[in-house]
Amino acid sequence: MTWPPRPALLNPFGSVRPRPAASPPLDDPRRHLPLDGTRNVRDVGGYPCAGGRRTRWRTLLRSDELTRLPGHAAEELREMGIRQVIDLRWPDELELSPNVFADDATVRYRHIALLVDDPTPHAGLAGMYRHVLDERLPQLVEVARALLEPAGLPAVIGCAAGKDRTGITIAVLLSLAGVPEDVVISDYALSAGYFALPNHTIPAGDWRHQPLVVDSPPEFMASALDHLRAVHGGARALLRSGGLGEDELDGLVERLTEPGDVR
Repeated sequence: MTWPPRPALLNPFGSVRPRPAASPPLDDPRRHLPLDGTRNVRDVGGYPCAGGRRTRWRTLLRSDELTRLPGHAAEELREMGIRQVIDLRWPDELELSPNVFADDATVRYRHIALLVDDPTPHAGLAGMYRHVLDERLPQLVEVARALLEPAGLPAVIGCAAGKDRTGITIAVLLSLAGVPEDVVISDYALSAGYFALPNHTIPAGDWRHQPLVVDSPPEFMASALDHLRAVHGGARALLRSGGLGEDELDGLVERLTEPGDVR
């Protein structure tokens, strides 16, 4: 099934509905970046990794669509040091709602369409995550190589909600870095809390304007990580099978992590 341009692009969840505000999950206060015009921009730094390391703060961010970002919020990201924005959305989503960094003079913008077809109607979200691992390896490798380029980091990786296409991409990168599976799962599950909060910085007419119920249950990501391990041998083996060399993989881990005792 090919994803067609239709009103669902304005609300990628289709059946989601407004809901009362709820408190976000307890988390490091540095993680969520409440930028005007967004709901779900957050930092994946500070997570424990293999070998006593941890993911670097302000190095890799995940985001919902950066289409309603006012100028001062875009400047906040530049001042934070962001050098690249990777947009995982479909081409028709970009045409309908362009990324504010698409023609930026200082931040590199890269479009990598993570999906061609939408398997969600028949496979569900968990099935879509497995589909990405099985069928969209070249796109995952392209993301990894983009991060390895000069000025590839710090970077923002995002899609529409920043939870599904972004979620499975970030999960592969965190798994490569040696972040424990339960932490990867918990990071994924944070999205629901941020969509449940009131947000008065997103204009009416945008599908994210009101608090929403979105699905990011831990078991969906747990299923994807089980599949990654059982079928592909883990994130490193998966990316290696897509053509990344050991030196590239080691280099990416080095760039995404730091010694755990660094303050």
